[in-house]
Amino acid sequence: MRVLAPERGTKHQLVLLAEENAAAALADHLRNEELDRQAGEELQRVLRLKTAPRCIEGFDISNTMGNQSVASMVVWEDGQIKKSDYRKFRIKTVEGANDFASMQEVVVRRYQDVQELPPPDLIMIDGGLGQLAAAVEGLRQVGRIDLPVIGLAKARGEKEERVFIPGRKNPIVLSPSSPATHVLQRIRDEAHRFA
Repeated sequence: MRVLAPERGTKHQLVLLAEENAAAALADHLRNEELDRQAGEELQRVLRLKTAPRCIEGFDISNTMGNQSVASMVVWEDGQIKKSDYRKFRIKTVEGANDFASMQEVVVRRYQDVQELPPPDLIMIDGGLGQLAAAVEGLRQVGRIDLPVIGLAKARGEKEERVFIPGRKNPIVLSPSSPATHVLQRIRDEAHRFA
């Protein structure tokens, strides 16, 4: 078998362009890996986790004018969105638009039996103290208070993301440019989109 490599002309230009594109794609990949590593380390430090989270599950509640509530669960694993593990939950036990009760229901349903998917390293709830308290109660009901959980919300009219932690009244304010902020925003935005 012979491999021919053009040395001039249009085909040579195409080979050069392909090499440049491959080098740019590799540089992007390495940069993203580094940012994801930094994000994990930052989350470990800020949230006082035992290890940097490799798998984060993000939840959001959505409804149509108070009816047909749905919860979405998205999964971020090893720096990438993992669509094969996404889940949608139709809210069954809550009437009307009650995000707190809906969040509690979906957390109970997801974590009461983790045979389908292993538990994540971190659970992220879209919302503040109320949604977080509902999620914590759901985890308590199924005996999974060992799972770290946070709430993510913006203050009205503010740009900074606020991270709420169980047992702590005041949120942690994340820098808009930090890698952890970007990862959490990506997960939340994907949960919004999927719902």
